Amino acid sequence: MTPSVVFGVTLYNNARHLPEALDSLLAQTDQDFGVVLVDDASVDDTGAVVHRYLGDPRVRYLRHPVRQGMVPTWRDAFELAVSTFPSAQYFAWASDHDWWHPDWLRRVRAALEAQPGTVLAYALTQRVDDARQPLDKPPKAFDTTTLDNPARRVMAFASEPVGAGDMVYGLMRIEALTRAGVFRTVIQPDRLLMVELALAGRFAQVSDVLWFRRQPAQASVEKQRTSLFAGASPGGLDQPIWLQHSRVLFREYVTGPRPAGLGRLAMAVLVLRYQAMYLFRHYTKQGYLLHRIDQQWEALVQAWKDLRYEGRWFWYRMRMRLRPKHIARVTEKYLLHLVRAAVYQAAVARRNARAWSYEAGQVLHHRMALVRRGVKRAMYDLLVLTHRLGLRGRRRTP
Repeated sequence: MTPSVVFGVTLYNNARHLPEALDSLLAQTDQDFGVVLVDDASVDDTGAVVHRYLGDPRVRYLRHPVRQGMVPTWRDAFELAVSTFPSAQYFAWASDHDWWHPDWLRRVRAALEAQPGTVLAYALTQRVDDARQPLDKPPKAFDTTTLDNPARRVMAFASEPVGAGDMVYGLMRIEALTRAGVFRTVIQPDRLLMVELALAGRFAQVSDVLWFRRQPAQASVEKQRTSLFAGASPGGLDQPIWLQHSRVLFREYVTGPRPAGLGRLAMAVLVLRYQAMYLFRHYTKQGYLLHRIDQQWEALVQAWKDLRYEGRWFWYRMRMRLRPKHIARVTEKYLLHLVRAAVYQAAVARRNARAWSYEAGQVLHHRMALVRRGVKRAMYDLLVLTHRLGLRGRRRTP
C-alpha cells in the first residue's frame, strides 16, 4: 500500500467516542490514505475497540507500555506514519473523539495542492458537545493564501483571532512539518508550530464546516504543564510561554537557516514583533491590560486636576497676602479647600476599592477553578478505582 496521505491518530481513554471517530476517517470519499493509531497507555477499552479495525490494511497500531504524554505521543504518531508509509507526502493528526465529514480529505487536499507554496490546509471547525450538538462558538476564519511574505504571514497569525488548536489538525506537507520540528518541547506547542509553518508557506482554509470537534474541559496553561509530558517534565517549561517560543525561534531561524527573503536582523526583529503582539493580545483578552490602562488614565486625570487646583490655590494665597483686609474671603476659600480635599480623598478611596475588588475577583476565580478541577479529578479517580475493583460496569446475575 502506497498512499500519499497518512493520518496519525492519538488515543487516550476515549473508547466510547473512538468508533465514531475512526468510522468517519475510514469513510472518506478520497481513499488514498493510511492510518496509524498510537495509544498512550489507555486504561479503558481503547485497545479492544482498535482491534476491531486492525483487519483493515490501511490501519497500523502502536501502544505505549506506559503513558508518555501528549507531545511524545504526537511525535510518535508522525514518526510511525512516515516510516510505515514512506510514499506519503501529506500528514494530518486526528483525535479519538471528533468527527470528520466524508469530503474532508478531498476538499482540504484540493486546497493544499491548489498552490505549490501552501503548507497547511484545513476546514472550518464547529465545536460540539458530547452529544454532537453545536455549541455557541462560531468557526474562526483565517487564510494566508494571498500573502507571499513570511513576515506578513506570521504577523497576520499573531494579530488575528485564530484557533491554533483547530489548525493543527489540518493537512500538512510532511517536508514542511519536519522542518518545523513537528512538536517542540514547549507549552502551547501547537501555536509555535503554526508560527514555524507560517514561515515556511501559506495556510489555505476551506470555507465549509467539515470537522466537528468535541469541546473538552476548559483548557489552561497549568493543565498543559502536566498533560504535555507524563512523569518528569523537561526543563524550561516553568518559564513564560513567550520566552520558551522566542528561545526556539531564535535558535532555529535567527542563528540557523532562515526563510528566503529574511536576513538575520530582519528575522530577529520579526520574532520580537510577533512576541509583542502575542503579549498584547494575551493580556487584552484577559482584561488585565485594559484594567491597568484605565487605572493609569484615572490617575493621570486626577493628577492634572490636583495640579490645576494647587496652582489656583497658590495664586489665591499670594494675592491674599497682598490684601490682608479680605480675611473673610480667605477663610471661605480655606474651607472650600478642605471640602475639595475631602472629595479628592473619597475619590482615591473609591479607586482603590475598585482595584481591590478586581484583584480579589481574579483570585477568587482562580481559586474556584482550582477547586473545580480538583473535584473533577477526584471524581475521575473514584470512577477509575471503582471500575478497576469491579464495583461498576458489570451486570449482576440474579
